[in-house]
Amino acid sequence: MNETLSRGVVVSVLNRLLRVLCRSLPRYLEHARPWSRGGGKSPSLAALDRLTGDLRRFAARVAEAIAEHGGQPDPGPFPAQFAAWNDVDLEYLLHKIIEGLRGDIEIAAHCAAELAIAPRLRALAEEVQGNLQGHAEQLQAVLGKSG
Repeated sequence: MNETLSRGVVVSVLNRLLRVLCRSLPRYLEHARPWSRGGGKSPSLAALDRLTGDLRRFAARVAEAIAEHGGQPDPGPFPAQFAAWNDVDLEYLLHKIIEGLRGDIEIAAHCAAELAIAPRLRALAEEVQGNLQGHAEQLQAVLGKSG
């Protein structure tokens, strides 16, 4: 594979990972804050805030890697279906968030495998995957305590 093709593949894979980090339901909820029984101090909101903080930090690192490889970061739009959940209780949304994280973990794993040609970037994708897995487990625990 020539260097230009490799760079194009790397940028494409990194942009797929960037979409996971920027356009997930938790990131949408930063802009459309859900209602929560515990108000602003609920364990669910605290867990969501930790997740979104990590998503933002990883998104910045991935966007930087895209630029380093001559690409343009392209997070894409939020899925339109998220707007239907604007007035839904956070406890309900936790199920959707966990479900989404499971899919995002798979995408991150695929990205890591595709980045085998770039070990540093593969490690970044694996770090994202592990972080998402940890947050899915934490949210599941919060959900178990509230249900």
